[in-house]
Amino acid sequence: MRRRERIAGALLAAVGCVLLAVPAVADDPGPSESPTSSAGPVELDGVTLRWGVNDESSNRAFAPDTFNFFAAGTVPDPGKGGTTLPKSRWKQAVGDVSIEKWNGKAWKPATWEGLRTDERGKPLGSPTSGTFSKHRFVFGAGTGTVDLAAGTAQVTWDGDVTILYYSGMSFFALSDPVLDVADGRGTLTATLSGYASSVDDPTQWAPVPAARVTVADLPDVTLGETGLSATPAYLGTEVTGVGQVPGGPAFGSFPQSFVDYMNQLGTAAFWLSSGASTDGFKVPLPVSVGFGAAEEEPVEPTPSETATKQPLDNPIVPPPVTVTATVTARPAPAPPAVAPPAAPSVPAVPTAEAPAVDMALPLAAQLVAAPQTSAAPAEPASDATWIWWLGGGLLIAAALTLLVPVGRPRRP
Repeated sequence: MRRRERIAGALLAAVGCVLLAVPAVADDPGPSESPTSSAGPVELDGVTLRWGVNDESSNRAFAPDTFNFFAAGTVPDPGKGGTTLPKSRWKQAVGDVSIEKWNGKAWKPATWEGLRTDERGKPLGSPTSGTFSKHRFVFGAGTGTVDLAAGTAQVTWDGDVTILYYSGMSFFALSDPVLDVADGRGTLTATLSGYASSVDDPTQWAPVPAARVTVADLPDVTLGETGLSATPAYLGTEVTGVGQVPGGPAFGSFPQSFVDYMNQLGTAAFWLSSGASTDGFKVPLPVSVGFGAAEEEPVEPTPSETATKQPLDNPIVPPPVTVTATVTARPAPAPPAVAPPAAPSVPAVPTAEAPAVDMALPLAAQLVAAPQTSAAPAEPASDATWIWWLGGGLLIAAALTLLVPVGRPRRP
């Protein structure tokens, strides 16, 4: 009898342990939900900004043997005007900022030699030929927040890129960009710093105080789990006080605060419709922001051929900044350089491949692809019904053990 009671007690204890474990198993929600699909703001890091600005920034310039291109970091002050950047001062990467070149199949780290060749490695044609070196700058390690449900985002990057025209006869640095998105629209702001030069006096060279400006208005932004790609406003954008020429298929401008700063540098005509034969190449390329490091298969875009929405009225008030120019060691004297001519009055070099004045907008020479990553699907919750059936069966077995009579053992 005691043996039977011990067996029944053991069965009851086992069943109790199983049934106590069932609620914990049944209530287990499984893996946590992906941050990108949850409601509310989500913290971001490792965000990447990619932009080729426009085709003109990868074009041959009108002065002999000069080009427009990017350099990572801040190019040192040459100390005087009319000079070009030597190879020793050009950098492909500095910190989280790098320069890339499209080789026809993929983006690769830029090289000094590639600044003057097209995607096939052929020398660039004339400034009006429509051949471009196809470069872009990349800011990595951005941080911020995004709320997909609300359609808002803010991302900041640390770093500098220098945009050089005429191989450095004119240049400025773009630093610490910030992206703000709300209500389907966005703005990309940055701090600009540069030097005033003159086409009439190549020796003129003076630092201009840094200012925070709107670099790109993004009138149509759709936020996705992997990022965004948006074309800045330009076509149809009218600005004042900077010599914009109205009319024509490429009539437009970069944001007012941006061209106002360029006007202080003497280069506003490079960033708006000025009546030059290269006006069509000034139309901005799409801005790409990826919420991760990977990119999907690249697709080469073209600048928009239709007028963009009216940009946001988002004036930037430049903070008071004191700029101290430091003259570093100068490179070996170069042959006398030709000062960059004013874009509105520079005639195109006549070539057989030069486009007509009323040509259609050229194809863009820039690829922008937003990275994509797939969120792992949440695993379904475990079904614990079978555990209840097992527990019930064990309880019945324990009860039967108590009810079944056991014969008295015979004495020897």
